[in-house]
Amino acid sequence: MQDINTLIAVAIICLLIGAAVGYFIVGRMRPEQQNRAALEKQFNDMQRQQQDYQQEVSHHFDRTGELLNELAESYRSVHNHIVEGAQNLHSTGISPLQAIPEGRPVLDNKPSKLAPAAPPLDYAPRQPGKKGALHEEFGMDSEKKPKEHLEPPVSPHA
Repeated sequence: MQDINTLIAVAIICLLIGAAVGYFIVGRMRPEQQNRAALEKQFNDMQRQQQDYQQEVSHHFDRTGELLNELAESYRSVHNHIVEGAQNLHSTGISPLQAIPEGRPVLDNKPSKLAPAAPPLDYAPRQPGKKGALHEEFGMDSEKKPKEHLEPPVSPHA
């Protein structure tokens, strides 16, 4: 009887050990675990790439701002140079190329007594009693009516 009890005990122990080993093997081979690990790795890679991209964009705009400041400073320097040259080189403030020819009146800063000009129209104004340019019969004589749609003559050889 003792052999049977020992045999049953060994069988139960082997069954438990086999179940535990099987559980760990199946747990390692399950595709969900592999997919999860792959997704976590991909997610971490994407986060790193996003952070790198954000840093690159930030650096790009910082550098662009610096270059624009340098450009503005260069324009300011050129403008100041031109102003200084104009003041130093031309005592009258007018270059010889812009001198006023003889006999031509000099314009003064007095306000003009002329009425302000009306802005140009972007359409042709309609004359009173006539049809406007957008009317469907514009340009047609009132006596002539539009020709009816005529069928082309049929050739007897056809």
